[in-house]
Amino acid sequence: MGKELSNNAVNLLCEGTMIVGDVKTKNDIRIDGMIKGKIITSSRLVVGNTATIEGDVECANIDVMGVVSGNITASGAVSLKAPAKVMGNIVAAVLAVEPGVFFNGNCQMVKKEVKENKEPVK
Repeated sequence: MGKELSNNAVNLLCEGTMIVGDVKTKNDIRIDGMIKGKIITSSRLVVGNTATIEGDVECANIDVMGVVSGNITASGAVSLKAPAKVMGNIVAAVLAVEPGVFFNGNCQMVKKEVKENKEPVK
């Protein structure tokens, strides 16, 4: 039987570390190094000042202070904090952009709605 994951566990990729490949986690993750690949988390992602991500991101919430070259899809909030650089499209429920941020792409604000399973009446 597997060990139960802690809800407050945080993954950390330190500055000077590079991952080539996709990263998938259910827990929060903070990147201060480099990732060349897709990142998928059902929790929060923090892209630190020294971080570079070359690939698409799917997450619940994201704070970006580093560089993201790829599309960001968040079910919750995207927060771009100076001196962030984002080159890609953003789909999110909430978007916050500080002065001093470089963002080159399109943004679509979408709130995910819970779909009810309605069967057609026969």
